[in-house]
Order: sequence, then C-alpha cells, then structure tokens
Amino acid sequence: MSDTIKHHEQKFERKQRLLLPSDYKFVFNQSMRSSDKLLTILAKKNAHKNHPRLGLTVAKKSVKTAVHRNRIKRLSREFFRLNKNTISCADYVILVRKGIDQMSNETIVQSLSKQFNYLRKQLNKNK
Repeated sequence: MSDTIKHHEQKFERKQRLLLPSDYKFVFNQSMRSSDKLLTILAKKNAHKNHPRLGLTVAKKSVKTAVHRNRIKRLSREFFRLNKNTISCADYVILVRKGIDQMSNETIVQSLSKQFNYLRKQLNKNK
C-alpha cells in the first residue's frame, strides 16, 4: 500500500464530522448515552451513513481557556480517527464536563475508550 493511500485512510475527513445544527439535533433526540465524571458521549444510529461521524461540544463554561478546549478537541478527534474502524457506524456527540482540563491526556483517552466501547456494545445489541 502506498503512503498516500495509507495517509488518506487515516485522515479525519469532512464526511466523518457532524457539520450542521440539524446533524447535532438528530443525535440529541432520543440517543444512547454513556457518561463518566469527565465526559458524556451521545450516539444514535444513522441509517443513511455507512461510516461513523463525530461532533464535539466543548463549552467555555466547562473549560475556560482556548488552549485546554483545543487540546480536548484534538485528543477526541485523534482518538476517533485512530479507532474509526472499530467504532460502530453511528453519529456521536462528545460533551465535556468541568474538570476535564485538569486531567492528563492519558486519562481523557482512557475515558473516551471506555465510553466508545460501551456504546459499541449497546448499538450492536440493538441492531
């Protein structure tokens, strides 16, 4: 496999993002939920897509500085990009809670992993 093909497969492409307010509204209405003290992930099967999509909401109220908000978004997108082949095809929205900016990158990634694994099991159970 050439390097350009590998690179293309690993990208976090536009089609893998929730872009429109209607996309977010779709997920917020009657979605599955997985939570812990750091974050909540909402998931909802999307019959029209054959790939997972991700949306992020990192409010200023929860994370004060832009540096920390961007770090959390970067970690979330990177986790999603690296694990998109094991994540169920659905739309996901990640909501963060106060205090997440004080946690290490490793702790945040562990939380993401735990939440996505739980949601994958739930989504596969409801097929």
